[in-house]
Amino acid sequence: MTDKSKYKSVAIDNNCYKKIEDLTTELTPGITLSRAQVVRILVNNFKLSEDEKEHQQHEGRLNWWIRYMK
Repeated sequence: MTDKSKYKSVAIDNNCYKKIEDLTTELTPGITLSRAQVVRILVNNFKLSEDEKEHQQHEGRLNWWIRYMK
């Protein structure tokens, strides 16, 4: 039985569902991913890029401050 405390569901329109279906074979040629794996990959990659942007912005401010203090 599925542990309901570990999973949630989302509602998406048919157009988005079709795109996810297409990505199940396009993201990793030769390997078919599940729809859940596709969503997980896309969300994690987006979040990672957002975290990297934030880190670069913070690092840029820190570098500016170091240059300013010299």
